[in-house]
Amino acid sequence: MPLSTFTPPVAPSVNSQKSVQPRVLKAEFGDGYAQRAADGLNSRPAAWELKWDALTTAQADAVEAFFAARGGYEAFWWTPLDTVTSFKFVADSWTRTPIVSAEALTERLFSMTAKLTQVFDL
Repeated sequence: MPLSTFTPPVAPSVNSQKSVQPRVLKAEFGDGYAQRAADGLNSRPAAWELKWDALTTAQADAVEAFFAARGGYEAFWWTPLDTVTSFKFVADSWTRTPIVSAEALTERLFSMTAKLTQVFDL
């Protein structure tokens, strides 16, 4: 089955963050000596903390529905903010918070965050 592509109705905020935690194999020997090596071919998965500052109800519903439909385990294509190439990710978690402000009195607005982790499935 082909993977879906995550195309949010509104681009995430520019204050979204990318983090990388390389997987490293380490063997420690006596006298503080150690050897390190990359753990596999894809040892540097990227993780993104995406943020949306103000989404309408329909926009927040669309983002949340996309993640919920994949249940945190099904991979999807997404093009990170720092590239033009799509990579596979899973949505590890997401939050949706109502915004209470004078502007929100006319239409309900929400802020959202989502943690996406790069995967290397076939």
